[in-house]
Amino acid sequence: MALNLGAGKFAKFAQDDENGSLYLIIIDEGSDEAFSVKENGGYYFIATKVMFDTLGFNYENGDIIFDLVRRPSLDEDLQGQVYFMKQRPIKNTEKKNDTIIEP
Repeated sequence: MALNLGAGKFAKFAQDDENGSLYLIIIDEGSDEAFSVKENGGYYFIATKVMFDTLGFNYENGDIIFDLVRRPSLDEDLQGQVYFMKQRPIKNTEKKNDTIIEP
């Protein structure tokens, strides 16, 4: 498992004040700033709705995808396994409403 997620893991997020970059930090112990990693149906998730609302992400009108890039040089400073969250641009493609007209 690439992120080493499982029961008892937590996630924190950090934002660079200078450029707005987001970082995911996987940690072993919870805190007031940490989100609990949850599992459902073999998939892991973090309930981050409030955080993404606060950051102004418009996830209700489309998907938002982040590629995670490991940044071990930041592990000691941020006290966990650090991943840079690189937002992947998504092309908005409208679904065509194809109507079949019978002769």
